Amino acid sequence: MQVEVITDDAGLTRLAPEWQALAEDCPTATVFQTWVWNAAWWRHYGRAPGRRLCVLAWRDAPGGPLTGLAPLMTGWWYATPLRRLTFLGVGASDYHDLLARPGREDAVASAFHDWLRRHGGWQIADLPQLREMGLLRPRPPRPELGLTWRDAPQEACPFLPLPDTWDALLQTFGKKTRSNLGYYDRALRKVFAVEVGPVTDAGALDDEMTRLFELHQRRWNQRWLPGVFGGRRVQRFHREAARALLERGNLRLFTLKLDGETQAALYCFAFGDRLCYYQGGFEPTLAKWSLGTVLTAHAMQSAIAEHRAVFDFLRGDEPYKAKWTAQAQVNARRLLTRPRTPFGPLARAAQRAEYAVERRVKAWMRRQKN
Repeated sequence: MQVEVITDDAGLTRLAPEWQALAEDCPTATVFQTWVWNAAWWRHYGRAPGRRLCVLAWRDAPGGPLTGLAPLMTGWWYATPLRRLTFLGVGASDYHDLLARPGREDAVASAFHDWLRRHGGWQIADLPQLREMGLLRPRPPRPELGLTWRDAPQEACPFLPLPDTWDALLQTFGKKTRSNLGYYDRALRKVFAVEVGPVTDAGALDDEMTRLFELHQRRWNQRWLPGVFGGRRVQRFHREAARALLERGNLRLFTLKLDGETQAALYCFAFGDRLCYYQGGFEPTLAKWSLGTVLTAHAMQSAIAEHRAVFDFLRGDEPYKAKWTAQAQVNARRLLTRPRTPFGPLARAAQRAEYAVERRVKAWMRRQKN
């Protein structure tokens, strides 16, 4: 296959229609592999010192349609002079992967590893958040390439398979959960005028995103924790991504309004066979009404109505997810180095240290939430 390396913003923009179409055709793709998500991320995070675009686009013939794509960039590895090759969207994306036309997955994965073997500009390829059932993870580099690689487990990603009807899904929950769903919904409607639904009006989106940020941060700040929406840059990124995803029909920002005011919000994405629950925000003074439970149930009903096959809770094993499902897949982080380089052991040692610190921090955060 012919490969083109996109290294500038103009090339990234030019690739937009083909990239989006390839993501929609690729069975293993999620919203995190779309051009909309990655281009928005690059505009807000790509100016960090040392970062450079390195998007690989493969075609079966010059001028032919896009066959595969690797949304990559390079940057400094920690505070060293070593160059790290990794995915766009790192930190914000719950899943990373390559894209390929149906039936061309093996060829694209092979072409990617061949490119790693042959081309410089990097010393360590750090590929986090690879899904168990994704494109790249089941296809490691061929032994004859001599690439050194290792997968390490990362976060669990709980998910809930969806049947054809809401009644059928209800029967899979425990008796207490079924009872609570009916109780909280009825109790809310006795006291408040209740409105539940996704935001469909672009004119209302900005205000509802602001409310999502406020509700999410208020809950975390009460525990002296920063929350994921604390910085202005992260808010600007999500506002831009949400607008673009709403235009393409992929955004599901569910809100729960009580007496006309949004008191809970779920920031979700609909793409392919799944609805992904990315973040939520709930008014902490109304905790006794279990607004999160009511709104999550509504999001699940919406996913079933759209004939989605999976409700995906994405990264993290927070206790509230266990109320809905016991099923989970575990993401992996793959580190690769080229033959005859001394960087593999160093990278793996740094990975182990980073993972140990990350586990301790997340365990502490879970204790604070409880």
